[in-house]
Amino acid sequence: MQEKDDLIFALDIGTRTVVGVLLEPTADDRLIVKASEVIEHKNRSMIDGQIHNVEEVATQVEKIKTSLERKCDTTLNKVGIAAAGRALKTVTGHCQLEFDNKREVTTSDVQTLEFSAVQNAQEKLVSKGDQAEGYHFVGYTLLQNMLDGMKLGNLVGQSGKKIEVDLIATFLPRIVIDSLLTVIRQADLEVDHLTLEPIAASNLIVPRRMYNFNLALVDIGAGTSDIAITKEGSIIGYAMVPVAGDEITEAICQSYMLDYHKAEEIKRKLLVEDKVEIKDILDQVTTVATSSVIKMIEDEVESLAQQIADEILSLNQQQPQAVICIGGGSLTPLLKEKLAKKLELPVNRVGVKDCQEVNEIEGTIDGVTETQSITPFGIGITCYKNNKQVNFIDIEVNGDLIHLFTLRKPKVSDALLAAEIDITALKPNPGLAISVEVNGDLKVIRGSLGTAGRLLVNGTEAELEDEISHGDQLTVELGEQGENAYGVIADVVPELPSRKIYINETEVVLEPIYYMNEKPVSADTELKDRANITYTLPQTVKEVVEQILEFPVEQIKKRKISYTFNGAEREYQYQNYRILLNGKEVSLDQEVDSGDHLSFEEVNKSDLKIKDLLDEVKVNSTINVTFNNQPVEVPLVDFQLLKNGKTAQLEDQIFTGDEIVYQPGTVQLNQLLSHINYELPTNINGRLIIEKNGQAAQLIEPLEDGDQVKIYVEDKRSDIKVEDSMKKKKKEGNSLERLQQRLQIKLLD
Repeated sequence: MQEKDDLIFALDIGTRTVVGVLLEPTADDRLIVKASEVIEHKNRSMIDGQIHNVEEVATQVEKIKTSLERKCDTTLNKVGIAAAGRALKTVTGHCQLEFDNKREVTTSDVQTLEFSAVQNAQEKLVSKGDQAEGYHFVGYTLLQNMLDGMKLGNLVGQSGKKIEVDLIATFLPRIVIDSLLTVIRQADLEVDHLTLEPIAASNLIVPRRMYNFNLALVDIGAGTSDIAITKEGSIIGYAMVPVAGDEITEAICQSYMLDYHKAEEIKRKLLVEDKVEIKDILDQVTTVATSSVIKMIEDEVESLAQQIADEILSLNQQQPQAVICIGGGSLTPLLKEKLAKKLELPVNRVGVKDCQEVNEIEGTIDGVTETQSITPFGIGITCYKNNKQVNFIDIEVNGDLIHLFTLRKPKVSDALLAAEIDITALKPNPGLAISVEVNGDLKVIRGSLGTAGRLLVNGTEAELEDEISHGDQLTVELGEQGENAYGVIADVVPELPSRKIYINETEVVLEPIYYMNEKPVSADTELKDRANITYTLPQTVKEVVEQILEFPVEQIKKRKISYTFNGAEREYQYQNYRILLNGKEVSLDQEVDSGDHLSFEEVNKSDLKIKDLLDEVKVNSTINVTFNNQPVEVPLVDFQLLKNGKTAQLEDQIFTGDEIVYQPGTVQLNQLLSHINYELPTNINGRLIIEKNGQAAQLIEPLEDGDQVKIYVEDKRSDIKVEDSMKKKKKEGNSLERLQQRLQIKLLD
């Protein structure tokens, strides 16, 4: 036998059967079936699309290989296969990049953005308890691009400051691929091309032009139901439901006590026969109407339809426009109708597709239905179209061996994702900036830019989109982190002038005062990120006292005493320090200037006394007058000086709440005469004259301090002497001395 290079060997390893087909390309890019072989697993060596017994599956594959080689007289070394997608996981990823300034977005920016979003999806995979190295990255589909918060179709060439992307990344467990590769190696074959079953099927029955429709492609096999969603020109995601035709078969087994293979035979007859003959494990034979069997499996079909519908809605976020079903399980009775109901679609929007209308393939596969042929034919088509794209290769990344699986020609970016290297670290990373608020204005000190990383493939500079091959050696040099910003207070405040003044004759230079987070600092204090910086240059006496002398300004303040004086409320204020600016007393709000002399004097006076209150009032209880040229001290009538209703002295202290009463008192001329015991003469020759300060006066005339009073007879032109009155009093037995003591008066010399 000779190897024929143009033959394509496609192998579909399913849960129930292994299907192999040899296809030969034609000049018009069609494929002709040269031979096919179908073998059922003897035991349950495949469960839900996963290989559980590698040796048994490898034996079946080897049988198919040998049979096809014999039929076509050729030697087969390479094979195209597909992974069923068991535990296939789709995870959303998000990334945003923010530039220092608004600029044009480059292709490199978008590549970094998208691959970083895939790594974000990988991180989510790990956060759910899975290990990223346990999965192959299959591919991703963009959901949306955003530039400065606005959705755009393409970011390249746009100008902005922040770009964002959301995407769906798909991952496949390595164990699925590893077990497949082991089976292929044990069958003495090597993988020509590896794809996913949903991709293989869609390549055959969903033309690229139909990707603009929102379609759900469901491949219902024996163990799994694989799902792919198309929208807006591409497949946006994949999913898998771990239930399929086997659940229906198991229901028939349990209901009629049949082994698995007998139940499979009955299931295939449900749509083509009215009655089926059943022989149970006790060798009892009965005939049952297929309608009864269909009614019995209805609950299982309902459950299968519900799970498929739920997964479609979860992946698509809405009902699709239509559903295309393929695979042997899609022929299950009632499934199409129930799936349409679950998705709230018309029944004619859920269809079962077969190969009858596929123009790319000529021929059939014996032993399987048309719809079951879709996956193996799809594998063959995919392998033919991608025969120059080796998608499973071994490479080295910084000396570590990486097994890389891709669905397209592998690129440098695929290698970095598989090696879990942070793609953003290739960009120059600036150091952290410091932002502070200075007197209400935002100030930013930026860190240094850093250096960009390098990508080398076999020692040559490379880009993320460069293709790589088996055995390539990649060297990744990550970018260096820029230094974090550093700054001091002086870096963010304006230069302020200093002034020289004199405080108590000592020279003092007024410098700016700085605060960081309300604490005093110096100009060379290191800045803290997000700090609140304030500064001031002392302008007033108060600021000089507080900031330069560090003297509590509250100790230099006015005090007050509230009291009443003669019924009126009053306040007395005084300051305990006397502030002099250039020799003049000033307040704390007075501004200072260069060259000023400032001094502080402590004022001990802190008590308010009654005499302080009456400073401007002449407080006397007596007045001094002159009577007939003789000085006389006369007590005032009705004089009062009271504190809280009691007699007070001028030295008494006043406190808040005290009531002070002051009544100066008066004295009349007749009271003066009474005070000195002077009696007006009654037997006189002439007219009696009474004068005050040279003017005629009445006896009730009020007197004031310093007044001059005279009484005389006009005809005699002689003064009536006080001594005459005193002599008269002596005759009455009263001496002048005793009279003075009794009246408490003193004649002034």
